[in-house]
Amino acid sequence: MPFPQLSPLSLRRWSWGLWLFGVLILLKDAQAQLNNETSPTSQFKSRPDLHAPIIDFTILRPELVTPGYIFLAPYRNLDPGPYIYDNYGNLVWSGAGSSGPKTAHAPRVCTYQGKDHICYFQGEQHQGFARGHGVIMDQNYRIVRTVESSGAGASSDMHEFKMTPFSNGTTVLMTVYQPRQYDLTTNPRFNVERGMGWIVEGVFQEVEIETGRVVFEWRSLDHVDPGLGWTMPGTTDTSGDGLTEQSPWDYFHINSIDKNTEGDYLISARHVSAIYKLSGQDGSIVWQMGGNAPTLRTTNFVFSYQHHARWVSENSTHTVLTFFDNASSTYNSTGEFSHGWMILIDHIAETATMIKEWGAPEPEGGLLSGSQGNMQMLPNGGCHIGWGEHAYFSEHTADGSAVMYAKLAEYASSVMIYRSNKYNWTAQPLTKPALWTYSRTGDKMASFVSWNGATEVRSWNFYTSETATGPWTFAGNAGKHGFETEFHTPNVTRWSYAEAMDASGRPLETSVIARTFLPSESLVQHCNDRGCSRPEQSRGQDVTEYEQQVNVDQEFLSPNRGFNTSHYYEGFANTTSTRSSGTHTETHTRTTVSSAIVLVAVGVLAGISTTVLGFFLWTRGAFNSLEPLADSISRRTGQLSDSVTKSAFGSKILGKYTRVREKDSFESGSSSSASSAYTYTHA
Repeated sequence: MPFPQLSPLSLRRWSWGLWLFGVLILLKDAQAQLNNETSPTSQFKSRPDLHAPIIDFTILRPELVTPGYIFLAPYRNLDPGPYIYDNYGNLVWSGAGSSGPKTAHAPRVCTYQGKDHICYFQGEQHQGFARGHGVIMDQNYRIVRTVESSGAGASSDMHEFKMTPFSNGTTVLMTVYQPRQYDLTTNPRFNVERGMGWIVEGVFQEVEIETGRVVFEWRSLDHVDPGLGWTMPGTTDTSGDGLTEQSPWDYFHINSIDKNTEGDYLISARHVSAIYKLSGQDGSIVWQMGGNAPTLRTTNFVFSYQHHARWVSENSTHTVLTFFDNASSTYNSTGEFSHGWMILIDHIAETATMIKEWGAPEPEGGLLSGSQGNMQMLPNGGCHIGWGEHAYFSEHTADGSAVMYAKLAEYASSVMIYRSNKYNWTAQPLTKPALWTYSRTGDKMASFVSWNGATEVRSWNFYTSETATGPWTFAGNAGKHGFETEFHTPNVTRWSYAEAMDASGRPLETSVIARTFLPSESLVQHCNDRGCSRPEQSRGQDVTEYEQQVNVDQEFLSPNRGFNTSHYYEGFANTTSTRSSGTHTETHTRTTVSSAIVLVAVGVLAGISTTVLGFFLWTRGAFNSLEPLADSISRRTGQLSDSVTKSAFGSKILGKYTRVREKDSFESGSSSSASSAYTYTHA
């Protein structure tokens, strides 16, 4: 059936219809992001500002899971940003907003200046790429360095921000998506005519961290012709149509970079469905696997639209590498499911053979991810896989068995994770632990404590007092449980604080001092032993107009809570903590008093030493030569004082108090009791 001919008016209506449909889809996605059924988030009483996604495990075998933490950065969710979770799905750190309001991607542990840090991309998200910079964060979660791409071009892109292997933490690898004008009329397959087109050049740089200097730069148009692309203009949601600078054709789509000890590079390019080894000398292509111009023949597999190519090993005859085969761009596919693959390349025979395969443990046999994704090899020979546009991740043993399979959000939520990773990590934040205490009826109390980002906390000590300044009584200890630990005591006090303890019982940090929350009579009926229900807006006759006179009990006015936050950062220098067992008394004031005593003693000794030395020199006549100079200074000072005092300016500025110089009566070796140079008297 031929396509019907449309009038200009019909075309305009059709275009407006498509635009409206797109807006409705975006609105639907926006609503889906906040749907607690498809993208559930945690609620913490001690940190109500955090909205961490809840991880749902389909498979979890703790005895077989590799030790470490899961690093990921969901976006399109309620609080996008970098996150860390433990192997049981408990939140360890929410970095949402910690480096700005923009999107984060691919957090991972990196070595910088000889220590473990977190590296990730942070920037503004676009369709299929991003604009931003790399972030390096230390073990206190402080941003110690940001790294930008250099040269005459766009800012760096999200697809790769990686500490360069074998550079000893001195350089990073970064992708750049560079739009530029390009003559697309030369190849009829592009279907662009009657004007200058626009194209996206795939660029990567190796950048020196401390100086920002570009160590190496590679540009796709110098080595790969757009005619080799698998994704033509205007054919996918990320390809671009090439007609304007706002929609340039992304023919290459570079998405990963690696570097070997010889200085050569391994890159993956999604829109040409190819993986390349590039010379570190001149950027020339050493070999190509996949795509329209391969130099290696694949023997038992076909792949397309892949991500995250990484070297495993290399020698003069063989190469082992891994990558995530999407097998689909959502619009076209070469396979039924996506996989993590390990490939053996025989450079003598110029062949590539798939030797290991890992897939998603879905009932249908697998999962197809049309975008994003990664595969990270683990020390035990297994792997961690991030499933890209599906906000899922999995862990597999070396034989392919899934020992972890989890969902951060359902596919319908539109929440995605570009990459997820797994690493060991040790950190202690500079922030204080957060504490919230509550009692419904005043006969028992619940405490909720957390410390965002701390990895070494194993238990919490709780202290209580009737005043905000102590003395403090040890109320008990509770083992750390998840992100937020809950502790109950039958005794209710007005003030509390918690102390974080490590595995050896060493204190790490104390929380803020919290006042126990007691609900009012109007609220208590809507509360239970762990908190109160969500409120509702007053309606109808229950609405109180602003102009209406109201009386609020003094105890409910916020300035009467009893807090003194001006001393927040002084800790517990002026408080005393006493454990109920009587075996240990923590008197923090001792440190302050002891320090004061030491300072006073040092001052007294210094004064005595100075006096003795001065007396010794004086008795030996050491100061005789200074007497004429002293007399001269004294006379000049007196004359100046008299002139200033007698002037109108002096009388106004000095007020009614004037200094009166008395007659000198110094004799050799002695002085009278009236020999002080100046006295103050009422004028």
